[in-house]
Amino acid sequence: MNWLTVAGVATALYVIAVGYTLGWSRTWSFLTTEPDLNEVGDFLAGLLAPLALVWLIAAVLTQRQELNETRDQFIENQKVVDAQLKTINAQNALLSLQHNQSVENAKQAYRLNLFDKRYQIYDKFIKFGELHERKDYDEASYLAMVNLSQEAAFVFDNSIEEWLDEIAQQIFDYNQFKSGNPLKIDHDGYGNSKVADEDRNRQRQRQYGEFTDWIKEQFLPSERNERFWHFMHVSDKAYGHG
Repeated sequence: MNWLTVAGVATALYVIAVGYTLGWSRTWSFLTTEPDLNEVGDFLAGLLAPLALVWLIAAVLTQRQELNETRDQFIENQKVVDAQLKTINAQNALLSLQHNQSVENAKQAYRLNLFDKRYQIYDKFIKFGELHERKDYDEASYLAMVNLSQEAAFVFDNSIEEWLDEIAQQIFDYNQFKSGNPLKIDHDGYGNSKVADEDRNRQRQRQYGEFTDWIKEQFLPSERNERFWHFMHVSDKAYGHG
């Protein structure tokens, strides 16, 4: 409600009522016949006092109405802000959930990839042992084990790398020993060669066996499982090399 309009209407009605009650001619005659100023003052004070009260009340009510509207607008704005905050919080929660899911997916992918790489090395190790059950160790065997050790360095900790290096070194030492201490070969007179049956050869074969027995022991199921088994359960963190 517009209280100033109400005050204006009340003022108009009051003036009309006063004019009707006192009479317009009588009032005009009083004001134009040079009455005493005190009388004019008293007359105007009495006439305007109700109007001053009406406009004072209208001003107070108008101010109160504006304050109420301002308060209501503030409440509406607060509701809008609260709704926006809820939306932002919901979006942040969704983004956090998506981030956590992405991190978990990355961890799963890392675990699967790490397991796959480790299993490939484990499988190569087994096949290497199976191959040399029927084949002697040579330079190619040494190089294959060195390569396997280098691959293991990226997905296992130092213990596996050092163990494979130790096997590679043993193969290298075995080949060096064989090269420097070959077996004596005899010919049977028919163009066929054979290892000479003598104590020197038997001693060297025992020495060869000291090398190869240790190497073959590393490929026994009990030994390889003890070395590899706990690495088959992968975690989210890569193994350090410290």
